[in-house]
Amino acid sequence: MQSSSMTVLRMSKQVQLSQLRSMATIKEKVGEVIEKAGKAFTDTGKVGKKFNPDHPDGTAGKEAHKQGKAADKQGGALKKDGAVGKEFTKEGAVGGTAQKAAEKTEGVGKKMQGEEKTKK
Repeated sequence: MQSSSMTVLRMSKQVQLSQLRSMATIKEKVGEVIEKAGKAFTDTGKVGKKFNPDHPDGTAGKEAHKQGKAADKQGGALKKDGAVGKEFTKEGAVGGTAQKAAEKTEGVGKKMQGEEKTKK
């Protein structure tokens, strides 16, 4: 009778270990998705680069850049280093907030995948 109890305990521990491994794998996969989402919104990511006038795919950024060039010619608050225009750069309040949020999200994803990923 005691050996059957031991067998059940061993099997139970094996199931628990298997579940823990599965949970770790799920956590890593979720981390990958979060990391990719964060990367997408950085200034060179799939979404962020669309708003970067210096990137070849920066269509939205180029249109805004055209508008910005017109504003630069006229001068005033909307030029790229004006009171409003400078807020939309990567270092500005609007652009900078988006960049920081994207980088933080990317970092959370890396952390969820484990410290080894963070060090690479």
